[in-house]
Amino acid sequence: MATIMEKDVLIEVVASGLALISRKLKYNLEYLNNNEDNNRLIEIRDYLYSTFSDEIDYEKILSECKAIKQKYQR
Repeated sequence: MATIMEKDVLIEVVASGLALISRKLKYNLEYLNNNEDNNRLIEIRDYLYSTFSDEIDYEKILSECKAIKQKYQR
């Protein structure tokens, strides 16, 4: 269960992850559309926007987003 602020934090984390992947893949749409991590973050973003905050598992989603972002921060 997440608070409204935690939901907002997750939306920001997803947005920054999408931006990071986009920069690393040099904004190439073909690579972005076929990138599993990019697609997963889009799924998470859509889920967050369509779900009430009290139905969101904050820790689970945050850890998944962090794991994805770590792959591209090297």
